[in-house]
Amino acid sequence: MSSQSQDAVADVSVLPLTRPQLAEARRIRAAELFEKRRPSSEVARAVGMHPESVRRWKRLWEQGGVQALRRRPATGRPPKLDDAQVEAVRAALEQGARAHGFEADLWTLERVGVVVERVTGVTLARASVWRLLTGRLGWSLQRSRRQAVERDESRSPDGSPTSGRASKRGGEETCLDRVPRRIRRIAAARGASHLCTRGRTPTLRHRLNWKRAGMAAALGYHAADPERGPRLCFHLKPGSYDTTSLIEVLERIKTSYAGESVVLVWDGLSAHWSRGMRAWVAEQDWLTLERLPAYAPELNPVELLWSAIKTRELANLAGDHLADVADAAERGIHRVCSSEQLPWSFLTHTGLTIHPQTPRN
Repeated sequence: MSSQSQDAVADVSVLPLTRPQLAEARRIRAAELFEKRRPSSEVARAVGMHPESVRRWKRLWEQGGVQALRRRPATGRPPKLDDAQVEAVRAALEQGARAHGFEADLWTLERVGVVVERVTGVTLARASVWRLLTGRLGWSLQRSRRQAVERDESRSPDGSPTSGRASKRGGEETCLDRVPRRIRRIAAARGASHLCTRGRTPTLRHRLNWKRAGMAAALGYHAADPERGPRLCFHLKPGSYDTTSLIEVLERIKTSYAGESVVLVWDGLSAHWSRGMRAWVAEQDWLTLERLPAYAPELNPVELLWSAIKTRELANLAGDHLADVADAAERGIHRVCSSEQLPWSFLTHTGLTIHPQTPRN
């Protein structure tokens, strides 16, 4: 065989079997073994099925031959997408999520649904998108393989140094935690499964140098005058929070609540109750500190704020720089502030006694 024909064979990609196709292939293989007079127990081991299922197949085979074991055409409502549209969706998805304007090159059901609507003009529900991916496209949930963007592909893989020093500890993605603790650093999509073509492990490229950012927030309301609405103060900084930086945040809160007394309820973080913090609070006649019970995040309304941001603006975000995460977090904060209901719902969820009529922000 010539080298040209070998290359042509190498370029041929075999699509994986869908579940109905795989089940049919097992039945056809069982029929071949039936013709050879193999016992049902041996056939069951050969095709990886329960002996009772194989015996049922054998009865069908004895009555109608191999044709009785073939897949029957589906009945009911026809699919919304024809074969040509499905192939158009396949080609669009193989371009990657970034090619369609998403921040991270990861596929989710929501993102796939958006691409399907753009390509075909057909809107699919989440369940329909899942059936399209796993049934007609042969996709599955797979754990991604991580690769550093600093990696130099031009160098040989024999252990020679690459262009850029990569740490083995993780990625650059950050995730907001409860206020005002440090933002926990997590590798982009670590431990998560993502939609990808069955049999092809997705590769997630991200930076392997650790960076840290912190975010603090205070969500409060005026008990004596509910018409004022809730007030949300937030602060972003590179690195972690300590006593000094937290005092700077409290100074800004003091300016925001100028001339008013404030009762601040927060958790037992060491920086909250350090010697320096207690000494500074002792000089403040406007501030009173109260401590949340240990292991009681449901009493902290800011926990719900973090959850609202992490499940939307920060969901599936794998930015190249720490500023990307900071920008996404600020967009989430502004979205919450522009809502008339979210801040009140965070406060109400904690069990606080709030004015029954929900005023506008």
